[in-house]
Amino acid sequence: MNAPASLESRIAFAPRPFDAGAAQRALDAAGLAGGPVNDLARDLAFGVAGCSPYLARLIARAGDGLGAFFTSSPEAMIDDAIAQAWRASAEADVAAQQRMLRLAKDKAALAAAFAEISGALTTMEAAHHYSRFADAAAGSALRMGLRQAARFGFSPVDDDEPEKSSGVVVLAMGKMGAFELNYSSDIDLIVLYDPQSPALDAPEGAKRIAVAATKAMVSRLADQTADGYVFRTDLRLRPDPGVSAAAVSVNAAESYYESFGQNWERAAFIKARPAAGDIAMGEAFIASLRPFIWRKYLDYAAIDEIYAIMRQIHQAGGAGEFGGRNLKKGRGGIRQIEFFAQTQQLILGGKNPALRLRATLDVLDALVAADAIGADQRDLLSENYKILRRVEHRIQMVADEQTHKIPSDGDELDRLATFLGYETRDAFRQHLSGVLNDTDKTAGALFKPRGEGDVAPVGPLNFTGVSLDPATEKTLVDMGFTRPAQVGEIVQRWRAGEIRATRSLRARALVSDIMPPLLAALAKAQAPDDALLVFDAFLRRLPAGVQIFSLFLNRTDIFDKLIQIMTVSPYLARELSRRVHLVEGLIEARWPEPPPAPGELSMTLMRLLEDAGDFETRLNIARRWTAEENFSVAAQLVTGLIDSADAGRRFTVIAEAAIAGLFGATTAEMLRRFGAMDGGLAIVALGRLGAGQMTAASDIDLMFVYDAPVDARSNGASPLDPTTYYARFVRRFVTGMTSQTEEGALYEVDMQLRPSGGKGPAAVSYKAFHHYYEDAAWTWELMALTKARAIAGDPKLCARVNAEIDTIIKRPRKPGAVARDVDDMRERLRAAKPAAGVFDVKTALGGATEIEFVAQYLTLISTVDKKPKLARPADVTIRAMAESGLLTAADADCLCAAHEMFETIAQLSRAATAGVFAPDAAGPALTQTMTGALGARDLDEAETILSQKMTDVRAIYERTIIAAADGNEGNG
Repeated sequence: MNAPASLESRIAFAPRPFDAGAAQRALDAAGLAGGPVNDLARDLAFGVAGCSPYLARLIARAGDGLGAFFTSSPEAMIDDAIAQAWRASAEADVAAQQRMLRLAKDKAALAAAFAEISGALTTMEAAHHYSRFADAAAGSALRMGLRQAARFGFSPVDDDEPEKSSGVVVLAMGKMGAFELNYSSDIDLIVLYDPQSPALDAPEGAKRIAVAATKAMVSRLADQTADGYVFRTDLRLRPDPGVSAAAVSVNAAESYYESFGQNWERAAFIKARPAAGDIAMGEAFIASLRPFIWRKYLDYAAIDEIYAIMRQIHQAGGAGEFGGRNLKKGRGGIRQIEFFAQTQQLILGGKNPALRLRATLDVLDALVAADAIGADQRDLLSENYKILRRVEHRIQMVADEQTHKIPSDGDELDRLATFLGYETRDAFRQHLSGVLNDTDKTAGALFKPRGEGDVAPVGPLNFTGVSLDPATEKTLVDMGFTRPAQVGEIVQRWRAGEIRATRSLRARALVSDIMPPLLAALAKAQAPDDALLVFDAFLRRLPAGVQIFSLFLNRTDIFDKLIQIMTVSPYLARELSRRVHLVEGLIEARWPEPPPAPGELSMTLMRLLEDAGDFETRLNIARRWTAEENFSVAAQLVTGLIDSADAGRRFTVIAEAAIAGLFGATTAEMLRRFGAMDGGLAIVALGRLGAGQMTAASDIDLMFVYDAPVDARSNGASPLDPTTYYARFVRRFVTGMTSQTEEGALYEVDMQLRPSGGKGPAAVSYKAFHHYYEDAAWTWELMALTKARAIAGDPKLCARVNAEIDTIIKRPRKPGAVARDVDDMRERLRAAKPAAGVFDVKTALGGATEIEFVAQYLTLISTVDKKPKLARPADVTIRAMAESGLLTAADADCLCAAHEMFETIAQLSRAATAGVFAPDAAGPALTQTMTGALGARDLDEAETILSQKMTDVRAIYERTIIAAADGNEGNG
């Protein structure tokens, strides 16, 4: 890689001097009147010195060395300053160390200024290199401090680089942590030490050594001497700064953040990184804080605090006049963009590791990739951030002051405009005002004052009296409520803290804030009073309310979705109150979304599992992810955004992804505990999973087939034979699927369809699988096998198992014998589980089971060349049978239409109730959804439609199966 070109070959801009006399004096002092540089470089130095008294002093002080700033690259000059900062630690006394550090700072500051002003480096590139110098300065100063602490017992592992393996680390926070240091910035540091480090005279002298080294480091950096200072250093971001020492033990820090860490500290640690000292120790500490920083659930109570900070900043910085406006804290300023990015990180970063970045511009790019903001929003904020940082740097370059205010003085405003290359102050004012206003419009909406943008009621709402205020009663009636007194009683119970969710003062205050948008959303429901009762039941099941109320307050737009889902689906309402984090699905949803591409969901879950630690952590991640994905699909189904067929496919893909993820986690756990086995395992799906028609509340039917040499043994510390190895694999896998934790269970697993049913082994060998279905399988087991397919495990074995299933199904059979067995199974099922009503479309006479049995019967008795592809939904199989001549076109049309109708009812019933739709117990919203799905005006018409369709199906079942069973083909 070629070295960067010199500065004089990269100059794109040179400012006009605001004070030509000051510029000339600086260049004369440096001896640059002639000198070995070109005219453009001389113009740059002249303009810079004429705009910035501070840089003019550095130019004059550089003397004969000034030419090197132009004939070398900016990167090389900053690297030279970094090397000089490290050499300072070898100086003999404190004064010499401080002088060399400050001279190195001058070199880095002048190199960064020339590079940024000329355009050789962008503002953010210059900030990055300047941050690198800050790392070196802090590292060198810490090295000096540790050597000075030798009198307290510090014993370095490496005399030349005592900070390495020292047990002391300097964490860079804020802009330094993100490599975004502004030109005249303080540096925010946290110093930690490990009391068990041998280098620190552990544990007795560790604190004394670390504190002494920290104070010495700060002195080297921040003391004002004749040569100035290096960096103003702030240690106040450390844990509990009012009482803690300058250096804090890692144990105390971890305990503090675990027990008392505040939300602003979470935001601060987004940018934190180990910058000096024992880097490995610092990285381990940052990793230990990951659960503190990146919450697994959205925490809108925390986000509300961040919003409050932003509102306070706005009130302090304000907009006001252009002169005196604060570029950092004011509306549309730097902090607004940074807080926008950080807030989105806090909301989404717990679930999306790709958002765990430090640099603001990188975060904005990642938010676009995460589909959290639009590219146009990112482009505006990114461009404006660069402009604002550029102006900020010029303000600070003028006098090396940590200020962010646009000058109020007319002459100083002219100086700044000239420094930035504007022709007039008015041109500067017009451009920058537009940048600030555009930024505020784009990012500022996130930090709107509370109540701004809320849905206004149609009249007053007052729930504070003993009885309902007449004006409030009129408002509720005007909104569409028919029982206003009941509404008032419910709201008053909330406000009185009579339910768990509103017992805290904070929760009750939030309830008052959310009432207008909540009642407005309820008023849109078909029956607002009933919708309120459903929402009340939801609140009553909540263990606490602050988090969810804060979420509602900040995202009032989700009320409409929430109320619609709750009123249609009591099941989803219960799930929401049991797992409040599922509301995140409403926040993040962009419904209706296109169905996921094959393998896309599996890859998403796999990426989440990669970051997990132990087996239990992976299980909880899989459970949480699966619950959220299933909730999203069910919610789209009950609100009419997707149809039942699409829902069935999506539920299936989610289950397959969960199974694949858990298979990988179980494989890793078996390798850890028992080693590898020279063999493979295939997971075979049956039932609805096999057919690709899962519902919101389906269990999963599985079979496990393995293949391994009989004499194989696992290569772990305790070798296992194949039978034992795969039996333990299946037991661990199924336990992971079914066990209840705080995240619930993944799925209920049914293994009754495996060879020999409940009496058979958990995992069956491929050879035994082959022999069982060749010699011993019952007809009902062959019927189940028509939906079977291997979906996870060893790819080669899965292909063999699928081929074997195909072979088994294609064997010739006598139709009469098969028909008798099929009808016998149908009668057994009717006797064991009678239909609960006409909406029990699976078990009712002429229902979905009889459609399935017709499809399975025809599959088993058809000739080889007419066998359909396996594991299809029943309607697809029926179409194939009609094409083969085994069904008339009319019967096929009838069965397929019935299948679609029954599947719609089944999918909606499961998503709404987790069972069978019961008209007598359903609310108006759910009833309307179910009758509407059948094209009926009311329940009576819906039941008539279903009954007629079942009569038609039953007739076809009798013509196809019972008639064949009554024939004389003989037993098969």
